[in-house]
Amino acid sequence: MMKTKYPAKITEFGLLLFAATIGISHVPAQFGIAFAFLGWLLEGIVNKNWQIRMDWFVVVLGAYLSWNALSSALSPRPMHSLMALVDNEWPALLMLMMFWTIRESKTLGRLITAFLVSSSIAMVYAIWQSVYGIELYRNMLLDPMERFYRSVGFYGFYLTFAAYAMTVCCVSTAFILESKSPTRWRWLVVPIVSFVAVILTFARSIWLSFAGILPLLGLLSGKKRDLAIAAVSLIVFATAIAIVPALRHRAVSVLDSGQNATRINLWNTALNMSKDFRVIGIGEDNFDFYFEKYKVDGFYDTTVHAHNDYLTVLVSSGIPGLMLFLTLWGIALKKGIQTWRASKDEVVRAAALGGALSLGGLLIGALFQNYYGTFVNCLGWWFMTGLVFSAFRIQRDADRANPG
Repeated sequence: MMKTKYPAKITEFGLLLFAATIGISHVPAQFGIAFAFLGWLLEGIVNKNWQIRMDWFVVVLGAYLSWNALSSALSPRPMHSLMALVDNEWPALLMLMMFWTIRESKTLGRLITAFLVSSSIAMVYAIWQSVYGIELYRNMLLDPMERFYRSVGFYGFYLTFAAYAMTVCCVSTAFILESKSPTRWRWLVVPIVSFVAVILTFARSIWLSFAGILPLLGLLSGKKRDLAIAAVSLIVFATAIAIVPALRHRAVSVLDSGQNATRINLWNTALNMSKDFRVIGIGEDNFDFYFEKYKVDGFYDTTVHAHNDYLTVLVSSGIPGLMLFLTLWGIALKKGIQTWRASKDEVVRAAALGGALSLGGLLIGALFQNYYGTFVNCLGWWFMTGLVFSAFRIQRDADRANPG
């Protein structure tokens, strides 16, 4: 039977649809994942070519999801908890589709280009919002921050947008640094506007992410150019905070326990819960169910999560779940850095570096905020993971084809 190319085209279309729309709306982005999966499924059924690649990351992911499912099934609200688990974790399918189906750096390059082009629109819009204080699509007035307003892009919430903007900055920076094309500097506007957009979200958790990953970029590379870029970026960031009162007041609030009462109270409440559910956890999305029993006295502006992804995982699936969660991202970061260092393909290097830096930033931000547990950010989280593993797969295939 003659094989058809249509399944592969459907998958590529789906991945491109996701990359081109995730910064503007998660609805077409989700359809993109569905198209990618449909193409993968048809490739297996029609062409008898089941594109499945195994890696330790996939094994640990399977163990993590299985343990979470067990925790949810044994919780006091099993159906509610299992449905919440599926709703939050199904974006992992995006990473598998990218890892299993992207075989060429050209395809990976098209995804990155689509992502950066559409994202640049969102970044410029966010900067405009910080001046005029309105989100046009929702006709929503934005939170004033002295002479500025909190940017939300197309996302409607500043924290969600901040995490996404940080990944745009990381990927676009890596894209420029690793490209050998003389026209690469045309893309310089993307990391600049995304960097400014992050600052204007006033999202402290992502500010701290930047403070962590910028030195990491310079140290991992060791190149004078990259060290200089990291140093200049940090200096610009610090200078902006020092001379702009609204930014300075927001930065100083990081050290003010009174302005962080909700986080501190939620963290202590989560630790109280975990003491009674060390092994199996309470199941997905049951934080509010146990909140009244374990809460510490004080102020709260939310009762549905721990304001910390690691504590949320600890409470939901116990110590085994947290260990599997940490192992997942340790493997992903290692793969990204190793692929970046080993590959000679500029697109592969850019995807590996940009994805790894983004994951590092998200993991830092997760100490203070619910990013993995926020659906839109979870989509972006798995997209960054997909960039890392697509790059890894292309590099691994190249090594096997040319073992010398």
